[in-house]
Amino acid sequence: MLSEVSRDDVVRGLRDGRITLIDVLSPESFAARHIPGAINLPVVELARRAAEALPDRAARIVTYCGGPT
Repeated sequence: MLSEVSRDDVVRGLRDGRITLIDVLSPESFAARHIPGAINLPVVELARRAAEALPDRAARIVTYCGGPT
């Protein structure tokens, strides 16, 4: 299921360990700037690496494509 999540929900979810935050930009963009606690899983690698990077299929997963603004 896809839905929008507010910034406050993401912050609370990260703090409580209830979400996995995925940055789907390139490793270079991730290295330059990302939200602390995020995992880098570039969109071009999602199909190949999702099973290894996200073993808990029941976890709430939030994706984003940019650093904090």
